[in-house]
Amino acid sequence: MIKFRGIPLEDTSDIDGVEFDGTFVYGNYIKYGEGALIVGNAVQADEDGCWPSWWVPVNPDTVEQFTSLKDVNGIDIYVGDIVKVWSDVSELTIEPTVNQIVSEDFFGKTGMFLKPLRAHVIELCLHDSWNNKFEIIGNVHTNPELLED
Repeated sequence: MIKFRGIPLEDTSDIDGVEFDGTFVYGNYIKYGEGALIVGNAVQADEDGCWPSWWVPVNPDTVEQFTSLKDVNGIDIYVGDIVKVWSDVSELTIEPTVNQIVSEDFFGKTGMFLKPLRAHVIELCLHDSWNNKFEIIGNVHTNPELLED
């Protein structure tokens, strides 16, 4: 399932069914003009349109897509998350690498692409023989201090 999240532009406490973790709302994504909505599942769809169970206006710059992967703690990894990466591809890489940002290049590739903080894009292919592990330590919107040298 394709899931999205975004930082709401308004209070969501009075909206039934909204998945809100205190920072992000989670659901489906609708872009309209310069704006963006995270919406619930459709309660009605016909030739006149589609009506979601709820909708929340979000900051379009904060909309991120779920990668379909979970970190070592079982937490969903989204584009924009900052992760520590471990890999046992060789004895030399068992230590965690520098914190990395899950980039938008993640999708549509045969491998997994991550953008390091102070270098070029590196490729970490996800082969069955590798045991890559990720731990989310923040995200680019609420933890900018993790991006500083």
